[in-house]
Amino acid sequence: MGITWLTGNSGAGKTTTAIALKELFESQGMTVHLLDGDEVRKLYPKPIGFSKADRWKHNIEVGKEAVKQSKSHDIVLVSVICPYKTLRKKIKKLTKCKFIYIEGGKEGPTYPYEHPSLY
Repeated sequence: MGITWLTGNSGAGKTTTAIALKELFESQGMTVHLLDGDEVRKLYPKPIGFSKADRWKHNIEVGKEAVKQSKSHDIVLVSVICPYKTLRKKIKKLTKCKFIYIEGGKEGPTYPYEHPSLY
Protein backbone atom coordinates (compact mmCIF):
# COMPACT_ATOMS: atom_id res chain seq x y z
CA MET A 1 0.00 0.00 0.00
CA GLY A 2 2.99 2.32 0.28
CA ILE A 3 3.35 5.46 2.34
CA THR A 4 0.48 7.34 3.97
CA TRP A 5 1.34 10.71 5.50
CA LEU A 6 -0.99 12.16 8.14
CA THR A 7 -0.66 15.94 8.05
CA GLY A 8 -2.24 18.65 10.14
CA ASN A 9 -1.36 21.03 12.92
CA SER A 10 0.04 20.15 16.32
CA GLY A 11 -2.59 18.49 18.48
CA ALA A 12 -4.92 17.56 15.61
CA GLY A 13 -4.73 13.82 16.34
CA LYS A 14 -2.21 12.62 13.74
CA THR A 15 -0.37 10.27 16.10
CA THR A 16 -3.55 8.90 17.67
CA THR A 17 -4.99 8.21 14.22
CA ALA A 18 -1.74 6.64 13.00
CA ILE A 19 -1.59 4.30 16.00
CA ALA A 20 -5.20 3.19 15.42
CA LEU A 21 -4.49 2.59 11.72
CA LYS A 22 -1.32 0.66 12.55
CA GLU A 23 -3.25 -1.64 14.89
CA LEU A 24 -6.00 -2.13 12.30
CA PHE A 25 -3.60 -2.98 9.46
CA GLU A 26 -1.50 -5.26 11.66
CA SER A 27 -4.65 -7.12 12.74
CA GLN A 28 -5.15 -7.87 9.04
CA GLY A 29 -1.65 -9.38 8.79
CA MET A 30 0.12 -6.41 7.21
CA THR A 31 3.56 -5.19 8.24
CA VAL A 32 3.42 -1.56 9.30
CA HIS A 33 6.10 0.95 10.22
CA LEU A 34 5.10 4.14 12.02
CA LEU A 35 7.19 7.30 11.81
CA ASP A 36 6.01 9.89 14.32
CA GLY A 37 7.47 13.39 14.10
CA ASP A 38 8.05 13.79 17.83
CA GLU A 39 9.70 10.38 18.12
CA VAL A 40 11.97 10.96 15.10
CA ARG A 41 13.08 14.32 16.56
CA LYS A 42 14.43 12.43 19.59
CA LEU A 43 16.80 10.48 17.31
CA TYR A 44 18.77 13.50 16.08
CA PRO A 45 22.22 13.80 17.69
CA LYS A 46 21.55 17.51 18.30
CA PRO A 47 18.09 18.96 18.90
CA ILE A 48 16.45 20.34 15.78
CA GLY A 49 14.38 23.47 16.10
CA PHE A 50 11.08 24.62 14.68
CA SER A 51 12.18 27.33 12.26
CA LYS A 52 10.94 26.99 8.68
CA ALA A 53 14.36 25.64 7.63
CA ASP A 54 14.41 23.15 10.53
CA ARG A 55 10.89 21.95 9.80
CA TRP A 56 11.80 21.56 6.13
CA LYS A 57 14.94 19.53 6.98
CA HIS A 58 13.06 17.37 9.48
CA ASN A 59 10.29 16.52 6.99
CA ILE A 60 12.74 15.66 4.21
CA GLU A 61 14.66 13.34 6.54
CA VAL A 62 11.42 11.65 7.62
CA GLY A 63 10.44 11.30 3.96
CA LYS A 64 13.75 9.60 3.14
CA GLU A 65 13.29 7.22 6.06
CA ALA A 66 9.73 6.47 4.95
CA VAL A 67 10.97 5.48 1.50
CA LYS A 68 13.61 3.25 3.10
CA GLN A 69 11.05 1.58 5.39
CA SER A 70 8.57 1.09 2.53
CA LYS A 71 10.95 -1.46 1.02
CA SER A 72 10.44 -3.85 3.93
CA HIS A 73 6.90 -3.02 5.12
CA ASP A 74 3.49 -3.24 3.49
CA ILE A 75 2.55 0.19 4.84
CA VAL A 76 4.48 3.12 6.26
CA LEU A 77 2.42 5.56 8.28
CA VAL A 78 3.91 9.00 8.86
CA SER A 79 2.46 11.38 11.43
CA VAL A 80 4.36 14.61 10.85
CA ILE A 81 2.91 18.11 10.52
CA CYS A 82 4.44 18.96 7.11
CA PRO A 83 3.10 22.52 7.39
CA TYR A 84 3.92 24.10 4.04
CA LYS A 85 2.24 23.45 0.67
CA THR A 86 5.54 23.55 -1.23
CA LEU A 87 7.05 21.14 1.28
CA ARG A 88 4.14 18.73 0.84
CA LYS A 89 4.67 18.86 -2.93
CA LYS A 90 8.35 18.03 -2.43
CA ILE A 91 7.50 15.20 0.01
CA LYS A 92 4.94 13.78 -2.42
CA LYS A 93 7.52 13.78 -5.20
CA LEU A 94 10.12 12.15 -2.92
CA THR A 95 7.88 9.51 -1.35
CA LYS A 96 4.89 9.04 -3.71
CA CYS A 97 2.83 9.18 -0.49
CA LYS A 98 -0.87 9.73 -0.04
CA PHE A 99 -1.64 12.63 2.31
CA ILE A 100 -4.48 12.57 4.81
CA TYR A 101 -5.24 15.96 6.33
CA ILE A 102 -6.37 15.92 9.97
CA GLU A 103 -8.20 19.13 10.82
CA GLY A 104 -7.94 20.88 14.18
CA GLY A 105 -5.17 21.35 16.68
CA LYS A 106 -3.23 24.42 17.69
CA GLU A 107 -3.09 27.50 15.50
CA GLY A 108 -1.21 30.77 15.61
CA PRO A 109 2.19 32.26 14.77
CA THR A 110 4.15 29.51 16.57
CA TYR A 111 2.10 26.82 14.80
CA PRO A 112 2.36 27.62 11.09
CA TYR A 113 0.23 25.51 8.80
CA GLU A 114 -0.81 26.20 5.23
CA HIS A 115 -4.13 24.41 4.91
CA PRO A 116 -4.51 22.18 1.86
CA SER A 117 -7.06 22.66 -0.85
CA LEU A 118 -6.96 19.38 -2.76
CA TYR A 119 -4.15 16.84 -3.02
